[in-house]
This record gives sequence, structure tokens and C-alpha cells, in this order.
Amino acid sequence: MFKKNKNTGQTNLFDPYHTFPEYVKTALEKSWANYFYHHVFKKINEERFSVLYSDNYSRPNTPVNILIGLLFLKELNQWTDEELISALFFDYRVQYAMGITDFEKERICVNTLSNFRVRLYKYAKDHDKDLLHEEVDALTQELIKTADMDTSLARQDSMMVSANCKKMGRLEIIYTANKNMIKALAKLDKSLIPESLIHYQNDKDKNDQIYRIKEEEVNSKLQQLLDETFQIQQAVPENHKDTDEFLTLTRLIDEQLDNPKEGPVPKENKKISSNSLQNPSEPDATYRNKAGKKNTGYALNAVEARDQEKKMSMILHHELQPNTVSDVELGGNALDQVNGVEKMACDGAYYSTDNNKKAEEKGIKTTYSAISGRKVKDNILGVNQFDIDPDTRKITSCPAGVKPISAKYDSEKEVYTAKFPKNICLNCPLLDVCPVNKKQKKYNVLRFTENKLQADNCRSEMNTDTYKMLADFRAGVEGIPSVLRRSYGIDKIPVRGLIRSRLWSSCKVMMYNFSSFMRYLLREGVSPSFLNYLYFCLAKYFDECRLRFLSVGVNC
Repeated sequence: MFKKNKNTGQTNLFDPYHTFPEYVKTALEKSWANYFYHHVFKKINEERFSVLYSDNYSRPNTPVNILIGLLFLKELNQWTDEELISALFFDYRVQYAMGITDFEKERICVNTLSNFRVRLYKYAKDHDKDLLHEEVDALTQELIKTADMDTSLARQDSMMVSANCKKMGRLEIIYTANKNMIKALAKLDKSLIPESLIHYQNDKDKNDQIYRIKEEEVNSKLQQLLDETFQIQQAVPENHKDTDEFLTLTRLIDEQLDNPKEGPVPKENKKISSNSLQNPSEPDATYRNKAGKKNTGYALNAVEARDQEKKMSMILHHELQPNTVSDVELGGNALDQVNGVEKMACDGAYYSTDNNKKAEEKGIKTTYSAISGRKVKDNILGVNQFDIDPDTRKITSCPAGVKPISAKYDSEKEVYTAKFPKNICLNCPLLDVCPVNKKQKKYNVLRFTENKLQADNCRSEMNTDTYKMLADFRAGVEGIPSVLRRSYGIDKIPVRGLIRSRLWSSCKVMMYNFSSFMRYLLREGVSPSFLNYLYFCLAKYFDECRLRFLSVGVNC
């Protein structure tokens, strides 16, 4: 049964805080615990997580804001679950940050945290809704509001995140999937295991089958393992075909064979998709070779706003996906989510016509450090130099001011076409740099796509001062992967699966934002208690103004 924490903000008369000397209280107020309590813990929306609990009258839940807060502090200090619980019992700063003044009433252990994570995972899996991600976004907006941070300038980048699994070769993947299915059959009924496959139950069998074979034996061993995969599949009874082991085996057959219906004929290595199974224990992980670096796992995309005056940064949007998801798709998703951004600096891999249009519709000016695709030839004008009617989308004149004989725009294919009189073009001073791509007897024909137009528009801006400023600004986003790896251990997430990994990455992003926020307040010398006093004064002032207006008949 869900019950909101009613003790938030209430101080117990017997709290140890009242016995501390003044210098200890001052040290506590300047520590992360005080900032965390006022700006994170007290702002957690417990109601958001009420859907995780039953409506029936039963034992009330452990306060949600304490559980969420502990998950955050775990990442801030890089504690294990056991170290976190120990800190909760023995470190007063943790108790202070959680607003715990009567510690004997709190019964929290490692299993309490694990069970809460399971609730979050199951809800995200069943409803396709990540409650923790939503809470992190909401808390980030609260921090931005408190600091009065300018978010109009942002930058975007993605990073590879390693999965928590061993990197396996092709033979080992097939062997492991076979062995897992054999284990499952042994638990069900040992008589189901064909005699030729009993060797999988031998503990030393893996070394003999995988690690002690010669290079010239690899192909024959691959064929043997796939033959055995087929035998195992046929041995599985109907009532056991919905298990994870069998589903993994079926997936393996589809990915490793040319045509499974014709028998176990293995695919060539180069034909196996990067989305294929990388490790049976981590079915969500994918493979990608980016800039010469091989990665098995996921990709984290982040949009970071930067207030240059306050020297403060916040990750406005983050998304963890399989590493085979393109930057174009990640960038499109980010544009759907971010608000308050006016200029965004991106890598060229994020460029696409659709993303460019989406950014324009949201009033966001995007720049790209480089754009993939065919470049404009040297000394050739870009097609964006031609005048185009914004209503009809037809070319109205060339850069020399010549009007076309005819022009049309194919809205379905998004293609521009125009014919210009050849006799006039022959005497044109821009003839040598004109991008016309077809010359007929009487006409010169220009034809280009919307994608080409948008690309030339972007390239034409690369020499402007604004572009150079944003290109220099974008380079700073490269620091995010470094911080998330060194300070928050994002490559060492101790869980498997995309959904579970998302829960951990959200906590790490939240603490990245909180650390940036706290550093700003410390630089400015602003304490949480002063901010609370300021908010109290402003609220009191506005209430007084409201009463005065009401006294003269003005409804506020």
C-alpha cells in the first residue's frame, strides 16, 4: 500500500543535530548533504511512484523519497548497496540528506533497495514508461529554475556504454546458448537430453570444444555446434518453448544460419548483423565499431545546456539505446523532448533533413561540425543560392537573376526542377560555377532534392562567426563521457539488460546535474538555508500584494 512520507521537513526534538557545536553545524550546511536535502530530496514527487504499489489496505511502503534518494547517493559516492546501507546507518550526513530524524523507525536493508528496483523494472517493461527517468527530468528542471540558469545554448553528443557481459566469439556464443538449454532440460527431465549431447553436462567440456581447437578446425567446429543446436531445439517439449533459454536458441538459429528451413548452414561472418546476440546472458546488447573502437553494449545520447555566464551545465535530455541506433534517430528523439533551447551544436552524424525541419519547427538553430554525404565541388555554387518561392516551393531565379522557362516542385519526392534558356546561360558570368546537372540543346536543367538544399544551407553557414563559435562550444560536450566514466562508473553498471541499465544511467545523470548545481552555489556563496529564506520572503510579499488588490476589488 502506498503511503507518502509525512516526516519530510520535520525535525525531531531529540535529533543529534541540536547537540552539535556551531562549527560542526556550519560544516554540515556546506556539505553535499545539506544541498541534496533541500534541492533534491524535498523535491522528489512521491505520488509519481504510487502506481508501483497496491491499492489494497496493507503494510505501508518504505518512503519512496528515501529510496529514490538512496539510489542517487549511491551513484554520487560510487558505493555498493552494502556500503550504501552502512553509510545510512553510520554516516549522519546520509541521514541528514534523507531527512531522517527518528532513525529507529526506518527499516531499510539491501533487499529493500533491490525490491524497489524490481518494481521500477517491471513497471517500465509492462507499461513502456520509465518513472525514474521522468523524475530525473523533473528534478533537473527544478535545479535549473532554482539557479535561474539560461538553457538557450546547448550541445549534443553520444557515447558508447559497455554492457556488463563477457565479450564472446561466435563459437562461444553458440556453445553457451546450447549449454544453457541443456541445463534447462536437465532440470525438467534428463531423459529429454539426446545421448550425443550429454557432453554439455561435463564441466571441462567447454575447454575441449572451444579453447583447445586449432585454427583449421574452426569451420568444422562451427558446423558441429550448429548441428547440435538443431538437435537441442527438436528435443524441447512444447510446454517448454516459452522459456528464455529456448527463445535465445531460436534467435540464435535465425541470426547464425543462411536459411534455417534448409538446415544448419552457417552464414559468413560478414553477413551476421551487428544486432545479433553478443552474449546469451545479455540479450539486449549489440555490437558497433565506431571510429575504430569496438563496443558491445549501448549508446547514451545526452543534450547538455551550458550557461556561459554562470559557468554551469545541465544534461537536459538523456537516452540509453542499443548502440546500433543511429545518431540521426537519437537526435530526432532529443528534439522531441528538449525545451528552452534556442541554439544546439551537434556533430555531423546527427544531420538529416527531417531533423533540420524538426529543429526549425521548434525554433532551434542547429549547427553541425561536419555533414556526411556528397560535398559541394570546389568553386561550384550551392543550390541554396537559387531563389525559391516559400509558398509554391518553385525556383524563381538563379544567382545571376535569370528566371527559369519552367519550374516545378515534386512534393512527394521532394525534388526541385527548373529549366533555364541555354542562350542566356552561355553569356552568364557564373557559368563556370553553376551547379546545373543536365545540358540540353535549348535548355540547361537544374534538379536537386530537399536534402541537398538543406545540406548546402548548412554548409554555407560553416564560415560564419556564429558557426565557428558554436563549433568551439560543441567541443566541450566531449567532457561528459569522461566524467560519467571516471566519476560515475557508467561502463561498470552491475546489471544486465537495457531497461535495468537505463535505471542506473538515469541516477548517474541526476548526480552529474546535482554536482554541477552544487558547485555553482558554492562558487556564489549561496547556502540552501538562504534560498529557502528568500523563497519565504517572496511568497510572503506576493501574498501581501494579493490581499491589497483584493481589498480594492481586483481579483488576482
